[in-house]
Amino acid sequence: MEPTAQRMPPCNHFSVPKWDEAKPRELTQYFKELEYLFRNCGIADHTQMKEYTARYVTYDTAETWTSLPEFAATTVPIGDQEAAAISYENWKEAVIRLYPGAKESTRYM
Repeated sequence: MEPTAQRMPPCNHFSVPKWDEAKPRELTQYFKELEYLFRNCGIADHTQMKEYTARYVTYDTAETWTSLPEFAATTVPIGDQEAAAISYENWKEAVIRLYPGAKESTRYM
């Protein structure tokens, strides 16, 4: 018998990953905690991952994150070539760019 996948917690549950916008350097940790939950819950769909990530932050933060073009789009046309997929990772990078000091490579510069 296969183990039952864990379910993602409701938004106001005590166990949800939390992030304080006043602490941008902790943003990458927020994403790491969510990705751990995604794996435990068997969530691999990029659209679902984006939606859950935006669900656990404040309304204003979610509004900013979901307004990024990378959130809604699943593909982007590149001239005459085939469309390139916009993954959860692409969107996550766009979110991180919104917060100076959040990107690990530029944190202490």
